[in-house]
Amino acid sequence: MLSVRTVRVGDVEVAILRDTSIPNPVEEAVPAGAVEALRRDYPELIADDGRIWVPVTCYLVRTPQRTVLVDSGVGPRPRWDWGTGSLDARLREIGVSPTEVDLVVNTHFHDDHVGWNTVDGEDGSPRPFFPRAQFVWQQTEWDYWVQPERMAEAHNEYIAECVGALANANVSFVDGEAAITPELTFVATPGHTPGHVAIGIQSAGERALIVGDASHFEAQLEHPDWSPSWDVDPDLAADTRRSLFDRISGDGTVLMAGHWPFPGYGRVIRLADRRVFQAG
Repeated sequence: MLSVRTVRVGDVEVAILRDTSIPNPVEEAVPAGAVEALRRDYPELIADDGRIWVPVTCYLVRTPQRTVLVDSGVGPRPRWDWGTGSLDARLREIGVSPTEVDLVVNTHFHDDHVGWNTVDGEDGSPRPFFPRAQFVWQQTEWDYWVQPERMAEAHNEYIAECVGALANANVSFVDGEAAITPELTFVATPGHTPGHVAIGIQSAGERALIVGDASHFEAQLEHPDWSPSWDVDPDLAADTRRSLFDRISGDGTVLMAGHWPFPGYGRVIRLADRRVFQAG
């Protein structure tokens, strides 16, 4: 199974790294009224066990000056019935030590995007897996997730382990669209979570967009209103998807969709008034 793909965007190198794959019930993946249409029109999305299995993808982005990790996967602690992630093995596979990562940015704070932010130290307490890295986060995302009542909800223990535990580490906060490096930019894509962002890459006249969970599967090209139950604001998420797909289908931006079939790399084009994914 392919687990690493390396591409270039101008002078930027992007290693696309599969951390793991996770199952999603079809009934949670789309609104109730769209379940039968999904099963009928997109049978390739549904595995033999009746669920939709999606990759969890992380991106090691190497600019001329910085090494940046975008999203950190499920991590080393078992989550739900997913098991653990393998980003550590993927980094070894491409010859990169965690100490070489300068910046970590998370598109949002769901458990399959922040898992390798920390690992358990010898005393059992979380410590940064990337010991030299600065973490750059959206203030809106932080404010939403670290509320005591939200951290206390079932299955949200990961927030304390992978986000809250870094409160006294090298963390900086930004609001909305802001530069990360000369080549990388936060792009506001709210709806999935309040502070959800995509990561834009622009170098030497080329552009790409790491979309995080602004989209979970290719069927949303035709049905941007198919918001899964995991979208905090389904209507806003649908509007975000619609405008995002319209924009990148018109300007040649390369799509990097971490939950689409790996490596989820290509372009969205228009054919006969339909959006179509052209894998790269």
